[in-house]
Amino acid sequence: MSKNFYEIVVEGNYHTIYGLLEGYLLGSEKSWNYYFSKKVNIKRDTLSDVLKQWVTLGNKLHHIIIEEEFLHSIKTALSKNGNQKHFGTAFIKSEKKIRGAVFAFEFKAYAKKFADEIKAIISNLPEGTSLVDYSPKETEDKNAKGVELYSPEHEYEFRGRGKVKGSFPQIIDVWNTFEEHPLITPESIEIEWA
Repeated sequence: MSKNFYEIVVEGNYHTIYGLLEGYLLGSEKSWNYYFSKKVNIKRDTLSDVLKQWVTLGNKLHHIIIEEEFLHSIKTALSKNGNQKHFGTAFIKSEKKIRGAVFAFEFKAYAKKFADEIKAIISNLPEGTSLVDYSPKETEDKNAKGVELYSPEHEYEFRGRGKVKGSFPQIIDVWNTFEEHPLITPESIEIEWA
């Protein structure tokens, strides 16, 4: 069953917020998921977000992707402290439901071995994710045999681009897999709002 996720914005010190979330998870003995947007390369999409980060020196406002059940549980706990700024209902500045996420990527390989690795990674996407606008191009030029790596012509070339679309947390797992391969370059993850 697919889980729903929200993006929340909270204000405070990163370590305090991290400690609160981790402590709450330990106390509840649940295995809910959450992600700090900066840590999983989620693109901040509005000028307002960028300005808020700059004005607060980037360390007071934190965008967090959080599982719906975890969010409801922590909001219930925070409501017991009333409308306090720290650890009360005012702790969460905003929340938006997420429909999914997408990121673009490109790749370039000059050897069949690396092309096969890239093809295997791209064809092995987890359930809940899909490939969009995928345009690979594979060429062989026997006349370029023996040309060095940094030459404009290569005997073999596999290049392309595309997008991966999906839900959380699968999209983060795919992004990490793409990022780990030296010949695949993923762009920042963009959130699609519900």
